[in-house]
Amino acid sequence: MNGLRHFGRALLLVSVVVVCAACVGNERAGSTVQVGLLEDSEQTTYEYLVPLGTGARLDDGEVIELMPAVLDVRVGESIRIVNDDIRDFRVGPFFVAAGQRLAMRFTHPGELSGECAIGAGGQFVIIVSE
Repeated sequence: MNGLRHFGRALLLVSVVVVCAACVGNERAGSTVQVGLLEDSEQTTYEYLVPLGTGARLDDGEVIELMPAVLDVRVGESIRIVNDDIRDFRVGPFFVAAGQRLAMRFTHPGELSGECAIGAGGQFVIIVSE
């Protein structure tokens, strides 16, 4: 039963991330940024790891800067965020549950952004160009 609950949670996470990421608008160009899911075996252009204990370090008042404030990428490049912590994290426009990974390929130009407790300056902005 526990495995089924984790599978359902992972499936919901992927669905929410895809919907949220595909709906984030680009204020500068008036278009919508689109992303595609990656298989685990595919190589990624940018990879970030949230290590075990990150949430506890934040609770202790430590400033964590695992993500850059701004990441400039090109269409076709990809990102993978692996959360090895026991806490869920909002990473800019994405939500990465504890023990889960998010992997996306950028398919259209635009901008994605959002709050990020583990990013420089508390924000994570991804600018996708041709």
